[in-house]
Amino acid sequence: MRILPSRLCYVSLLSLLLLGYSCISGCKNPFKTRESPEPEFSEGTWETPALPEIVIQNLFHAYNEKIIGNFSQCLCDSFRFSAPEDSVDAANLGRPDLFADWDRSVEISVTTSIFNTSRQNPDSFGCAVSFLSTHPPDEVGDTLAILSRKYELLIFDLKAVPPGTTLARGTATFHMRQTSLNWWSIYFWNDIPAKEGEDDWADFKAKFRR
Repeated sequence: MRILPSRLCYVSLLSLLLLGYSCISGCKNPFKTRESPEPEFSEGTWETPALPEIVIQNLFHAYNEKIIGNFSQCLCDSFRFSAPEDSVDAANLGRPDLFADWDRSVEISVTTSIFNTSRQNPDSFGCAVSFLSTHPPDEVGDTLAILSRKYELLIFDLKAVPPGTTLARGTATFHMRQTSLNWWSIYFWNDIPAKEGEDDWADFKAKFRR
């Protein structure tokens, strides 16, 4: 879903999003990027993931604060990412490899590229995610959990052709397990668009896969 407003509209959209995020995270800028050590020494918003819901909160803050160290702590070593509908579309376009073998190293590489691009081009590129609802209800067991979240991902790119703002929408389903120290982390992330053919998070991430 592509929106082509004036530059003033870009500022208005982003200002509203920043205002909403600041209410949640204590007036932090979701487009601000920083180099980050491991979470126990890091800046930014990060909480010990003693519950599956806290992992979602940590991922939300890490993505909007652009802190790759905090983001990577949300993922298991055995992490895999899947986007079934986007994989079919990619194969039809001659890119069956685009979503293939998407493991933890690919996820961290892609996300690092997104964060770096945002840091290096703060006036022309940025993104921020919002989680909208819990549906279906969370499934939390003793050591395994499944949490689904509808989301909106606002992306602005003034260097794109044509320049514009994209609103990606979909549902992210996070499969988690309890790991060392009784911390929870994501071992499988499935993404589907809100409507067939619409932009989703997977589409955005795939643009940064090398």
